[in-house]
Amino acid sequence: MVNKAKKQGTNYETNIVNRLNKVENFKSQRFAEGGSKDLGDIQLFADNEEYFIEAKSRQNLNLHQSLEKAIEKSNNVNTVLFWKKLKRKGANKRRTNDGMPEVVSMSYDLFIKLLNK
Repeated sequence: MVNKAKKQGTNYETNIVNRLNKVENFKSQRFAEGGSKDLGDIQLFADNEEYFIEAKSRQNLNLHQSLEKAIEKSNNVNTVLFWKKLKRKGANKRRTNDGMPEVVSMSYDLFIKLLNK
């Protein structure tokens, strides 16, 4: 039986890949879990540039630490963190979005690099 959290993460990663692949000049794919060679959850090629995406779907997240860890894993400034914040509302057993459906976070260096293109 598959771990519920892993299944939720896989579904979120697949959703991101499917949405990115609908954008012209974007090609993305999920990475298989790579253990010590894990570069992130998703690889994205956009305009001949490679990006790494770490995807988190959970209620709480230390954004600063998670982004730093993602950048360390990929060893690449072109790393972003997608976060889908979920919250249980009332007696509902299913968690739903809390505020914005998702946010994307990046380092200052990547932000400046993208603005200078």
